[in-house]
Amino acid sequence: MERIRTVAVIGAGSSGITGAKCAIDEGLEPTVFEQSAEIGGNWVYRPEESHSSCYRSLYINTSREIMAYSDFPMSETLPDYPHNTHIVRYFEDYVERFRLRERIRFLHTVTRVTSSGARWDVTTTRPDGTSATRTFDALMVANGHHWSPRWPRPAYPGADTFRGRQIHSHSYKEPSVLAGRRVVVVGIGNSAVDIAVEASHVAESVHLSTRSGAWVVPKYFFGKPLDHLAITRLGAKVPLEMTGQIARKRLAKFQGALGSWGLPQPRFGPHQAHPTISNELLGRIGHGAVVIEPNVARLEPEHVVFDDGSRVAADLVIWCTGYDLRFPFFDEALVRVEDNRLDLYKRVFHPDLGASVAFLGLVQPLGAIMPIAEMQARWAARVWTGDARLPDRDGMRADIARMHDAVARRYTPSARHTIQVDFFAYMDELADEIGVRPRVWKHPKLWAALMLGPAAPAQYRLEGPGAWSGAADAVLAAFARGLGKRPASGRPLPGAHG
Repeated sequence: MERIRTVAVIGAGSSGITGAKCAIDEGLEPTVFEQSAEIGGNWVYRPEESHSSCYRSLYINTSREIMAYSDFPMSETLPDYPHNTHIVRYFEDYVERFRLRERIRFLHTVTRVTSSGARWDVTTTRPDGTSATRTFDALMVANGHHWSPRWPRPAYPGADTFRGRQIHSHSYKEPSVLAGRRVVVVGIGNSAVDIAVEASHVAESVHLSTRSGAWVVPKYFFGKPLDHLAITRLGAKVPLEMTGQIARKRLAKFQGALGSWGLPQPRFGPHQAHPTISNELLGRIGHGAVVIEPNVARLEPEHVVFDDGSRVAADLVIWCTGYDLRFPFFDEALVRVEDNRLDLYKRVFHPDLGASVAFLGLVQPLGAIMPIAEMQARWAARVWTGDARLPDRDGMRADIARMHDAVARRYTPSARHTIQVDFFAYMDELADEIGVRPRVWKHPKLWAALMLGPAAPAQYRLEGPGAWSGAADAVLAAFARGLGKRPASGRPLPGAHG
């Protein structure tokens, strides 16, 4: 691979901004192209239809300690689960702290990317229609995977005869669209449950349709954020079957059997699917404000009919059926996605595109995506400086085949699980590539925090390239928070913002 210096970063969302920062850390020259006028990507609420799927009431489902970048903790003044406006402010602080804004070209939509020998021609278009093409040594693709709605395919029978309104969850923004409506929400992922709960306060009726059910878990367990207990280094060492059994028993003890709430019992274990996280759904079911229904069989002009033959009157159907992976700036022959499956070596490098293209944030984690995208970017940048190596094309393809086989054995078949990863297993795998996996035995004072505490991303800054002097304090602070305590000093951590 020829020497890489200039890097085009596509998107200024959570993956793009950390991609630029990691490139700078390794002495590279990134330019970020962002189609909107602001940073934040999918976390930016816009009342109009846009690239972002953020709705007004959106809160994160992972705690602030785990969702932060590894050398930039979130402020302790933020709630356990910050609102989307808090997250956008955190991104803004990150951009200012590391002087990234001057690297971002706002209102530049990447419309085409083509190979130019060993380099890449990137064409961007401005709102006034003017276009320009620049050539770069490498690409960081960070355009996100929650912007192209995945509608049911094929469409349900009668969908074209339904007289009410049909929208995808991507278009949902705020509850006024639900007021007084007879709503059917299709799906039981996090967006579906959030929308059904919100609808139950303003709609005439709310029916939540699910085909296979889901493990609905609360945001808090025994007074602590769920991920402080569920995502720990020690817990990652427990066999998966045992993890599933423990989770099943704890959920049954904590909130009762799913069947008692009218929810179908999933045919898979809690460890075999991405969880649906909600503190409110079961309560709204208990109040009769949300009614659980089986899978949709067909639509009629004024009704939705379910598999069991029952029907409900409806004038608004919200399809919460996920998203398609798309890269509209690449020729389809160059980057082919089939049923949401893209063959990438360790979820980052495409064997046919070579080492000069890195895909960032193209994962669905049991944990937070931001520190994962950061780790991907740290690895990619060091590949480009020659400090890390990739196998040849055949070696990458063999590893990809093993990865897909492992996913098929690990998770229940689903389009959303094609990009699923476990936080610690994946983070450690990438950390080994660049020498930043924490050697717990070298940090005896941090042993309890590293093994039993929340998955603080700062642990990947304790040693190796990119080590940060504030990492130990950040790990200890996250552990103290996991124990329900405040840091003894009461002072904010160095670099902590939010």
